[in-house]
Amino acid sequence: MTGVNQAGRGENSAQTGTNLVATPQLPSRIWQQALSAAKIERDPVQEQALPLLDQVVNQFMRPVQRTVWRGVEVWRGLLESQPTMRGIYLHGDVGRGKSYLMQLIFEAVPIAEKRRVHFHPFMEELHQRLHQAEPPANVDLMLYIASQIAAQARLLCFDEFYITTIADGVLLGRLLESLFLCGVTVCATSNWAPDDLFQGGFNRGSVLPFIALIKKRILVCELTQGKDWRRQAAIRSGCTLLGPEQLFLRLTSRQPENTTLILRHTPVPVLAMADGVFWFGFTALCSSMLGRAEYITLCKQAKILIVSALPRLSCEDADTAMRFVVLVDLLYEQRIPLRVYSAIPLEEICYNDEIAFAWRRAVSRVHELCRTGVIPLE
Repeated sequence: MTGVNQAGRGENSAQTGTNLVATPQLPSRIWQQALSAAKIERDPVQEQALPLLDQVVNQFMRPVQRTVWRGVEVWRGLLESQPTMRGIYLHGDVGRGKSYLMQLIFEAVPIAEKRRVHFHPFMEELHQRLHQAEPPANVDLMLYIASQIAAQARLLCFDEFYITTIADGVLLGRLLESLFLCGVTVCATSNWAPDDLFQGGFNRGSVLPFIALIKKRILVCELTQGKDWRRQAAIRSGCTLLGPEQLFLRLTSRQPENTTLILRHTPVPVLAMADGVFWFGFTALCSSMLGRAEYITLCKQAKILIVSALPRLSCEDADTAMRFVVLVDLLYEQRIPLRVYSAIPLEEICYNDEIAFAWRRAVSRVHELCRTGVIPLE
């Protein structure tokens, strides 16, 4: 996939600055060094993906400059052509090392203008930008926002990319197209292949142009078979647990006491909280009308989270299950230790076919968060 197309330049183009890059250390080399140092184990599936990662990093060897185009500043190559492919989309089942491979790209790209962000906080940020943006007259709103993002991130890496609403799908499609116009390279990890994004969602046809754009402009790499490295690590660590009351007492030296926590504008019952340690019942935290914004607020306060009494979830509990998935994603992004308690094995809690894949991913992350931080296990 080495085709090129001519860089678009309008009549109002003007040079505003130049960006030159050093020779990168390619992801394949970093991966091999980690293997030789016994920091990772050999994984043939990951190894097969390394040439694509190198291809993405090599694109940043081209010198670029900031240029005014259609009323905003964009990155444009000093050479006559720019790469057609503008990133990579790594997808596969849980625990396959997608985030690790994307981090190799992030580390290897030798520029300052790069950013790695989890999908949920980024979407909150995007909505804020839409409300606050004041583009000049005759300047497209989304192009204006993309230009602001591009100024700080020629490389933009998304963790856990997926679509939960039709509005997010349409919005992301417009943003992605504008980011490409601004010269941004986009990398993403996901549990879903592009064609499976928002599968079965209402009015899915509205996001099909977005999916087509991903497949046209981004290298798609599937990590198929292999070990669940998160689960393997959790098993090795031995996640046997104290009971929730004992754990809270051990962590805080305080007896649990019921109280209420305000998450944004919503009061949520808490079984106990002290010194950044929060203990919630599952129903209070995931069955009420809480969303991404409330969970982000919680993550800003929490050092350790305990969730107890996870019940079996039926097909009617899809919204509840997805709230738990979103919460675990945010905890994982912030590396906030988590302990969960249920009389039912986590893998057997949710049988809803529509979200079964997302639930498996969340369970895999719970197993890893089980060994995150200094928490007594027994």
